[in-house]
Amino acid sequence: MSRSAPAAGRAKPPVAAETAMGVGAVVFALLAAIAMASYAYSVVQSSRTVADYILILPTAVLGVAALLLAAVREAVKKGVSFGAISRADRQPVLLLVLTVVYAATVPYAGFDVGTAVFIALALLIQGERRVWLIALAALLGAGLTAWLFHDLLLVRMPVLFL
Repeated sequence: MSRSAPAAGRAKPPVAAETAMGVGAVVFALLAAIAMASYAYSVVQSSRTVADYILILPTAVLGVAALLLAAVREAVKKGVSFGAISRADRQPVLLLVLTVVYAATVPYAGFDVGTAVFIALALLIQGERRVWLIALAALLGAGLTAWLFHDLLLVRMPVLFL
């Protein structure tokens, strides 16, 4: 029996990724640190008493420091090289970044336009190349989502066209 062919009834062993592991952990730690820092900043901007600072700021500073330390330690330990990431490993990171950009720009671009652009870019990142299908999915997805929030859930969202 050959070593390359699995025996009947046995599953093939998973193929190890050719890129350095730990990229996702580093990106997650950095994004979590950014989220904690922005939350602490918003608390500082809207706080009315010293108690707000005493409760939130030390925790946020320690959390951000711990996450940054973990990200740097993981990157050094695993030898993470963002330039050598394969397309399959890059896709989740790009989708995560796209989601953050979408959430940050919806108040300015409008829920309808922002959602249509988000769906179109997400489909492109995932490999879809048929323009008619991307346009159809983006317009239907944005329209149905805007209708769901506006008419069924009675939630007013900032929109440009719908």
